Amino acid sequence: VAPDSRGQRPAVGAEEPERVDFSVVDLAGGTLLGSATLRNIDNHNRSAHIGLGLLPSARGQGYGTDVVAVLCHYGFIVRGLRRLQIETLSDNAAMLRSAERNGFVREGVLRSAAWVMGEFLDEVILGLLAHDWKPDPNLRAASPA
Repeated sequence: VAPDSRGQRPAVGAEEPERVDFSVVDLAGGTLLGSATLRNIDNHNRSAHIGLGLLPSARGQGYGTDVVAVLCHYGFIVRGLRRLQIETLSDNAAMLRSAERNGFVREGVLRSAAWVMGEFLDEVILGLLAHDWKPDPNLRAASPA
């Protein structure tokens, strides 16, 4: 089913999982760099949430942007979703940058929504619709862990 299809996504066989986990691996050396997930997959509304965690040694090297691109490809092309969403702390500049480089738009702020290290912090909500997504032509195939 194409992402822009208005029909409900048909189900074949068993119910598809509501969560798919991925390992983030350096393609050159095979080193594990972190994990990523597509969670809260809602086949009826054709939406899901993206999660990403990189080891400190892997941060600041562009992996986050690449991983978000792979998850967009998987969500929109493989799963036929129409909307992807990211929630991140307002001070997570790297995740905000990775999301926005992939076309995500800031849709709102949940004020004081997260209790982190003894204080409440704001969360930013970002969304991307399939028809606004511009696939990366250099993207390599990915498969769940």
